[in-house]
Amino acid sequence: MFLEGNLDIETSCARDDALRHPDGSIDFGAYRERARVARRAAIKSAATAALSLLASAFAGRPAPAARHRAT
Repeated sequence: MFLEGNLDIETSCARDDALRHPDGSIDFGAYRERARVARRAAIKSAATAALSLLASAFAGRPAPAARHRAT
């Protein structure tokens, strides 16, 4: 569930993107909050997908097939 923008390692390492308190120490609370928001979004997405699959099974529709791209 990572966005491709988060995977730009060279850019993120080149800048000092650490969230910091005014005294210069790292703000771990901000990172915990980011993780909490991301965790809830991932759980919601997984639950929605599972419930959708379950609902389609009870509705008599076939499960969606894997998506393949022609090369």
